Amino acid sequence: MRTSRGALPHAAEPPCRPTPRADSVTGTDFRIVELTDLLTEIDAATGSEAAAAAGTGPARTVWDAASVALLPPRLGRPYLRPGDCRAVVASRAGRPVGILPLLRGTPGQTPQALQDPGPELAARLPADPGDLLFVGGCVDLVAGAAVAAELTDEERRTVRRGLVDRAWDRARRDGLVPLALHVRDAEVADFLGPGRRAAEIGVSCLLRLPSDGSDASYLAGLGQSGRRTVLKDRRSVAGAGLRSEVRPAAELTAEAAELVVAVKRRYGVEEHPRLVRARLARWAADPAGERVAFAVCDAGGPVAVTFGCVLGTGLEIYETGLADGHPHRHEAYAESLFQAPIAFAQARGITEIDLGLDATIPKTRRGAALAPTWVVTSDQ
Repeated sequence: MRTSRGALPHAAEPPCRPTPRADSVTGTDFRIVELTDLLTEIDAATGSEAAAAAGTGPARTVWDAASVALLPPRLGRPYLRPGDCRAVVASRAGRPVGILPLLRGTPGQTPQALQDPGPELAARLPADPGDLLFVGGCVDLVAGAAVAAELTDEERRTVRRGLVDRAWDRARRDGLVPLALHVRDAEVADFLGPGRRAAEIGVSCLLRLPSDGSDASYLAGLGQSGRRTVLKDRRSVAGAGLRSEVRPAAELTAEAAELVVAVKRRYGVEEHPRLVRARLARWAADPAGERVAFAVCDAGGPVAVTFGCVLGTGLEIYETGLADGHPHRHEAYAESLFQAPIAFAQARGITEIDLGLDATIPKTRRGAALAPTWVVTSDQ
């Protein structure tokens, strides 16, 4: 479940941005385009999968990003309000190799991620959210850029820096306040530059699994306390009479909506079930990756449902719904968010599970590593 409450128990310092800056690197063209035109441009430049497979067209670009929410197929979805969205595009030889979404804030409407910003960040926000420019997007609590997988590590950093520089310049020219929310630790150095600062805002949790897919190897890497927790999870769900199944996400969005609402309400967030159903259905229909649901049921139906997206060797958790007041609530939670995804990953050769933000204690007990997420703002 993607939430943002709290931070690491210590103050973290963002890594310094390395040199040279992207401006000094030739051969890359940076432009700002309407988001509605982005997929058309990418398809025209990189060709279709069928043409590439037949050898009659260019190879289709494979993109890397911190989240599936930042990949081109997701960015082009109409519910992201394309009239308010643009993207900085980096191209080489006429072919896109980097994409950074830019989302204009909505006048009078504060995004959920900024409902409780803290005094330091609040002092840097404009009076009207419509004057914000979210650099790297403002979807699924992650900001970042998509870069072509074919690039070297240094080329990726160079492209990301150039994209962010152009975004900040555009915000300044348009009289907007640029803001990048929940930049992942691996990319924050590329978001920094003259006149910018980063502050820790959340914690991401990543579970890395042994590449051999062995459950014994996973358990061995946990240590005694972690093994005890995981084995207790497995015994408890069996003893509670719950059953676990993995299904296509689209099959469970309607049933899961009330469970998601219950979790939101537990943390003081009210969201109408009909809106949740629509949001989950849109997410399940997105073309990027394979959308799956981990359902834990009793005789009456689902008690917990966790949605996730498989892309390559990674599984990214999107949302968890959980029945409030159920006698086996904890067992269903542990099975849906941890044990079922882990078993699925081991069977599918998946080596990383992105468990989302915060709720660090139950995640670290089961082997997750923590890293800060950052908010990047202007110094003034």
